[in-house]
Amino acid sequence: MSREKLIYQIKETLKEMDQIVNEMTNISLMVGGSFGISYRKCGKTNCWCNKVEEKGHPLLRITYNENRKSRTKAIPKQDKEWIKEMTDNYRNFRQNFQKMRQCENRLNELLNQFEKEVKTNTSNLRAYL
Repeated sequence: MSREKLIYQIKETLKEMDQIVNEMTNISLMVGGSFGISYRKCGKTNCWCNKVEEKGHPLLRITYNENRKSRTKAIPKQDKEWIKEMTDNYRNFRQNFQKMRQCENRLNELLNQFEKEVKTNTSNLRAYL
């Protein structure tokens, strides 16, 4: 690969990394974990959920890890949209983190190629190298 093409790809990768960092730092609030709805039966014999074909009462919850243990907490109905947005922010942050790692790996490869290219060109200038 030519030196100019390598330099161009390095600069493009740095631009992409800068864009990812900007997206990550624009997130001001997030909650780690995932939001979901589960269903459970309340246990009352005369409740509608006690029928066999019913799933049960909906339960809004967030699941997260704390000290390597999975934890679940119930979320009030009025906070459903808020917690969904906060967990979406967290998921977007983590996805961007993964993209950042991929860009770093690509940048390292490009810089290694650039180093090899420059060393080769330099060694061609003198017979003793």
